[in-house]
Amino acid sequence: MKNGTLQNATWIVDPYPTLARLRAQAPVHRLQQADGTALWFVTREPDVRTALMDRRLTVDPVHSRSDRGHSGFSLPGPLRENLLTLDGKAHARLRRFAAPAFSARRAETWRERIRSTTARLAAGLATRPSADLIADFAIPLPLTVAADLLGVPAAHRPALAEWTTAMVTHDRHQQLDAAVHHVHGLIARLIHARRRQPGPDLLSTWVTARDTHQHISDDELVSLAFQIWWAGIENVTHAIGHGILLLLDHPHQADALRAEPGRMAATVEELLRRTAPTATAAPRFARHDLTLAGARIRAGDTVVLSLASANRDPAPHTLPDRFTPGRLPSRHLAFGHGPHYCPGTALARIQLQTALEYLLHLPGPALTPDRPPRCRNSMRLHGFDELPVTIASHLRPSPPSSGFHSFDGMRQANSPEPEL
Repeated sequence: MKNGTLQNATWIVDPYPTLARLRAQAPVHRLQQADGTALWFVTREPDVRTALMDRRLTVDPVHSRSDRGHSGFSLPGPLRENLLTLDGKAHARLRRFAAPAFSARRAETWRERIRSTTARLAAGLATRPSADLIADFAIPLPLTVAADLLGVPAAHRPALAEWTTAMVTHDRHQQLDAAVHHVHGLIARLIHARRRQPGPDLLSTWVTARDTHQHISDDELVSLAFQIWWAGIENVTHAIGHGILLLLDHPHQADALRAEPGRMAATVEELLRRTAPTATAAPRFARHDLTLAGARIRAGDTVVLSLASANRDPAPHTLPDRFTPGRLPSRHLAFGHGPHYCPGTALARIQLQTALEYLLHLPGPALTPDRPPRCRNSMRLHGFDELPVTIASHLRPSPPSSGFHSFDGMRQANSPEPEL
């Protein structure tokens, strides 16, 4: 496979055939970036898992030889040092500060509140003949959870929702930059307000801890709150979109979940493995010349680790293209691995479990035949900017008739159902 770009129309719709070829033919694939520097794309699961722990690679962009941004938009100065761009002691210090708020025990205290929000959103969908599941459900759910968590006042939520939607669904850098600027500004103002008048929210807890013990700087506090906001919403949004499409594609699995709700946790784990909404880990940069899985990488080169490919690698995953809830062992990398393992996994899992539970009991939904889903144009994320559905009392979830299925099931309407 020659050097070049992976982002074309076929890749955006269904990246998995290309990822399979790369694993077989060029597991560490060299791409040429616009500025002439190299990007190395790593696809095999053992190599991805090892690289996520490799201290020779760093997420700190100061080690990059490339002038290109890797976040999809430009970050204001106070946001540039965060959990995704720090390593070593600085990263460990910031993570220790944030971790207690996202423990599994703490996340469980949010379950009933998440259920209440989900029930309200699902009830709104049930009264409508059609909806966009991204704009009307998959964004509002994690957005509301994040706003409640950080204590965003009701008066600020409509504007924040508009800016966040632009961050999650727009590819144009100008729109992204403006949205990031607005969200950053609001978070900074909220921190200032909580310093004067603390509340029962997480942001107040962090402000008090920062001012009392000074474990982190003001800029780090702002960047931490911003990252929790943005990453938590974006990742959960795309996972919900994948989840409903996957269950529409596998109606017998959906029926099994309705009959046995206790299967939901295992189903969510298999959903995350099979679809990997966060398709790649945060970019790594070589601290010095090194060899990775036989490829010679120069100091300063960018290394991109494909979580989506690793989760479909047949070496650790038997029949990886099948949707098999409850498969053992379930060693997926959807949340990463090692020091940069996603800290919000417990809260994300609860939101996904609850979202799918309520969506399964809607009257429908079914994909809108004349409005196919609009795919996210991104190497970093596999998801949807729009997911139009019809909702009617006589419908039950069933394979869509439009021929458009989840990324790995985009067949023609007359193609056979994949074997499970």
